[in-house]
Amino acid sequence: MLRAHLERTAWDEIALPSIVIAEVLRGRCDFALKAAPAQAPLAHRLLIEIQQLLHQFNVVVFDEACAEALLQLQRTVRARKRYADVTIAAMARAGGHVVVTRNQAHFADLLPHNQLANWIDVAPR
Repeated sequence: MLRAHLERTAWDEIALPSIVIAEVLRGRCDFALKAAPAQAPLAHRLLIEIQQLLHQFNVVVFDEACAEALLQLQRTVRARKRYADVTIAAMARAGGHVVVTRNQAHFADLLPHNQLANWIDVAPR
């Protein structure tokens, strides 16, 4: 179903939040920095490959409007949430974006239903 959604969506309408890029790069950088000598060549190759892959995407950059939306969400969210999830929701709110995720439960109390989509389990209309 993911492929069907991607085929129906213009590439310039798809973007990654800068917080997602930071998380992905942090993981790869940690692996590259902490790899044992035998694993270091693979770790560094994967770091470069992920950087090249991420470079292909449009990026939604966390800006002042996102910061304000994040402050508002942090005031209203009672349950402990992952910082990245709340930040992604704030970015979606600030920019009117739709968050495409299989883990909609992580965002159900952060975003209205029309700002959530599951492209893995739900076929396009």
